[in-house]
Parts: sequence; structure tokens; C-alpha cells
Amino acid sequence: MSTPWSPVGAPALPSVGALSRVKERLTAAHVVLWACFAIVGTAVVVPTGTLVWQSFTKSTPAGTVLALDSFARVLGKGATYQLLLNTVTFSAAMTVVAGALGFLFAWIAARTNAPGRRLMPIAILLPYLVPPTLGAITWILLLSPSNGIINMWLKALVGGAPFNIYSFAGMVFVESLYTFPLSFMFFFAALSSLNPTLEEASAVSGAGPLRTLWRTTVPSMWPTVLSVATLLFIIGLESFDVAWFLGYPAKIYLLSIEVFLLTRYKYPPDLGSAAVFGVIAFLAAVAMIAAYRRVTRQRERFATITGKGYRPGDLDIRWMRWPASIVFYLLVTVIGVLPVLLLLAISVDAVSWPFRITSRPSLENFRWILTDSESLRAIGNTAFLAIGGAFTVVILGFFVGYIGVRTQIRGRGVLDYLAFVPFAFPSTVLAVGIIGALITTPLYNTIWIMLLAFSIKFLPYGLRNLSNNMLQIHPELEEASYAAGAGLMRTLWRVVLPLTVPGIVAAWSLLLIVFMRQFSLPIMLSSPGSQVVTIMLFQEFEAGQMGHVAAFGMLLVGSCIPFIVVARYLGRASQSI
Repeated sequence: MSTPWSPVGAPALPSVGALSRVKERLTAAHVVLWACFAIVGTAVVVPTGTLVWQSFTKSTPAGTVLALDSFARVLGKGATYQLLLNTVTFSAAMTVVAGALGFLFAWIAARTNAPGRRLMPIAILLPYLVPPTLGAITWILLLSPSNGIINMWLKALVGGAPFNIYSFAGMVFVESLYTFPLSFMFFFAALSSLNPTLEEASAVSGAGPLRTLWRTTVPSMWPTVLSVATLLFIIGLESFDVAWFLGYPAKIYLLSIEVFLLTRYKYPPDLGSAAVFGVIAFLAAVAMIAAYRRVTRQRERFATITGKGYRPGDLDIRWMRWPASIVFYLLVTVIGVLPVLLLLAISVDAVSWPFRITSRPSLENFRWILTDSESLRAIGNTAFLAIGGAFTVVILGFFVGYIGVRTQIRGRGVLDYLAFVPFAFPSTVLAVGIIGALITTPLYNTIWIMLLAFSIKFLPYGLRNLSNNMLQIHPELEEASYAAGAGLMRTLWRVVLPLTVPGIVAAWSLLLIVFMRQFSLPIMLSSPGSQVVTIMLFQEFEAGQMGHVAAFGMLLVGSCIPFIVVARYLGRASQSI
């Protein structure tokens, strides 16, 4: 019989003459569990609980009392329903477009004989290097109705600007472009391990490639489709970068923008109303997750990987081979290469703004961002948050992940759910809870509050990455360590940690990239002296300094490249364990 602390799948340990050793291991495992509970519980429950508390209370001269005034104020306005409709429509449209693109191209890369398909999982990383903030600015430069490059060229042909990026369609277009690489990566991983027997049977029975895709592959992928759709919808709910740069100028407000305006632009800040929007967003995210769990409750209905051996095969898509490959690489070039080239040209003054090719390129913009005191402080803050936040999340995720997937200790499931709670809150909403919880502490208006916010919000990312890595390690190695007399901490240090180093470094690198690209949390929590690069980029854009914006953009993209290469290389290496 397994003990509560024993690794999953491990045989029962000897009970005769080993009581003291069992007690020692049990105590060590519980110490780790309760330490994780204390850290994660405090970091997650306090801000999220504060957010819920703020929505159900109001301040009076006699103190804070329970009241529904904030709900009445928010739900009593007709504009609220238009805002919620905008948010849901935007999230749903982006989910459909980004999900469909990601699934289609992942299918082409993983299941077909399209030329160049082996390089597609690597090429898809190019758009991922461009932060959504920078992507939105780039498409403003290209499709602004007044001075966008493409519109200016087309004006000469059709007599007017045919595109307006400051529109609802423009918001969906840009958000989908920079989110679909994420769905591609999720779908590609699932499609690569799909048993091809059903597809081969469909082809033998005379069905064409598209009919096989629709009638055979899509139903087999239904759990993954729902999972990715849930993720994309939540990303849409918390979208801030694109909504701010493209929607706010056109007075198209989403929930995240409204929360920002209530807390940062309104005086005095209306934290109660912002908290109500946070509760609404949280309930929507929870409903999506619950629907997913309900639909996928009977997992065996969707099982396509069995103990029977199979060999992945390539589906012949006939005349569509070359068009499919050309469209993919053209799309990657448009959303990944073109923006970087445009930013590079502006950053070295080869192109001025409004668009004009100059004859005297210079490095003046780079000199400014590397000598200006405020810019240097922002670069230092970004490096501190990215490195420190990634270390914090990885260390915490390692212990929480180990408790969750390698032990049978009671309470591990609650810890796992607790760690995932921040994922359901949009960043701007979570920031409201953190502000409410820490506004009277010395942490408020410092860089430390952002480090805390980054760690809370992105703990689920690091945790899931490390948990998957640990699942690949056979438990017999830990069993051998225990049999040799080692305790829990020694087994973690000498066995588990060395085997998970590639996965840890890969997770750390990906988190570092995510933290360098962050915009919504810093714009809610930063203060003079604690700005980061994305906030400087925003300030310079508002000031019309496009050369500085482009130089900051190139700095971000260039800084991410080595880490994404490391993450890709070590991520593949960790899969071979």
C-alpha cells in the first residue's frame, strides 16, 4: 500500500523496521506542502479575496460596511452591457480566428506532406518574438487611415484609405495574428502524438484531405480544441495592449480598458466598480473552465493513443501541398519579419515618420535609450523583474509541481487548484486586487509590487511546464534513492533536480521572455522610478517619438532571441528524458 508521501506509481515501502524513516519522510513532505500552501495561499488568496471583498463593500465615515452599491452602480448603467458585449464578442471572434489558424497550420505541419513542414514549428517562433504592444504599434504604422504606409500607397490607386486599423475588426485582426502562434504550438504537440489509423482508414475509404480533417481529425482533437479555446478566450478577456492602442482611440472599450480607466484615470479611483468587473471576468473564466471539464469528463471517448504501437504517417493533401506551405510562410513573414524590418529601419533613421525614406541613417535613437537616465532605469527594472520573476516562479513551481505530480499526499489537489486561480483573472483585474491588498504597505508604488504581481499571475505557466517535465521521469529513480536511505530533500537535490534541469532552464527562459513583454501589469502598477521598457515604449509613442519606440522594440526583440533559442533547444532535450 502506498503511503501519502510516496511517488505516484511507487510500490509500497517496507514497514518493518522503517517506522522512524517513514515518519521522517512524511514530516519532510508535509513541511514542503504546508510551506507551499503558506506562500501560494498568501500570494493568491489575499489579492483575489481583497478584490471580491471590495466588490461587496463600501467605505463610510464609520468604516467599511457590506453593501451592493458597487454592483448597483455598474449593473445600473446601460454602457456596462455594451462594454461586456464588446468584450465577449472580441474574445469569441479572436478565439475563432486564432484557434482556426493555429489548428489548420499545426495540422499541415504535423499530419501532412506539405513541403517545409519540418521547419514550421521553428518558423512560428518568429511572430512570438514580437510583443503584442509592438505588434499593435507596427500595424498602426502600416494601416493607420491617416498616414499608414499601406493606406498611403493604396490612396494613390483607389483614392482613399481602404483600411482602418482603429476599428473592432482591426483589433480582432491584430490580436489574432499575435495569439495564433500560441494555439499552433498547443495543437502541434497534440497532433504530433495522434494515432494516424483513423485518418488512414478515412483516406482508404475515398475521403479527401479536407473531409478527413473535418470528419476524423477534428473530432479526435475535441478535448484539445476545447482546452485551447478556453485559454484563448481568457486571453481575449484580459487583452489590454491591442485594446488600448487600437480600440481606445476609436472609443471601443473592453473590460480591461474600463478597469484601467476606473483605477488610473478617475479621481478618486473607483476600486469598487473595478472589483465588480473583476468578479464578472472571473465568473466568465470559471464558467469556461467548468464547461471544458464537463465536456471532457469521459476521457476514454477521446482516447486516440493506446498501448498499441503505431507509426506517425503523412497525409497526402495532393495539389494543396505547395499552396498550404506558401500561405504559412507568407503569413509568418508578414507578422514576424515585416514588423521587425520596419522597426529596424525606423530605429536607425533610415525611415522617418510619417513615412519617408531618409538618406542619413544613424544610431542616435539607440544612443538615446542607452544614455538617458530614465531609459536606463527602465531597462534595469525590466531585467530585474524578468530575471527575478522567472527565478521566483521556477523555484515555487518546482516544489508545487513535485507535490502535485510526484506524491500522493493529501491536499496536493487543493494546492494545484489554488495555484491556478490567478489564471482566471485578467491582469488588470488582478492588479486591482493587489493594489487593494497592498495600498497601505511599503510595497505600494515600488518595483517589488510588480515582482509579486508577475510571480502570482504567471505561476500557472511555470507550474504546468515543470509538472509536465516531471511526469516524464520514471519513479523508479526516486524509489532507488529512498531504498538507499535518502530522505525527501536529498532525493529532490540529487535525483529530481538534475533530471529536470533542461525543463527548468526552458521554463525559466520562456518566463523571462513573457516578463520582458508584459504591458498590462506594469501600466497598472508602475510609478515614477519603477517604469519598465514597455511603459517607456508607451510613453514615447504617446510623445510621437517613433525612433525611440522602434529602438526600444529592437532592444526587446533582440533580447528575446537567445532565450527563445535556449528554451526551444532545452525544451526538446527535456522531452527525451
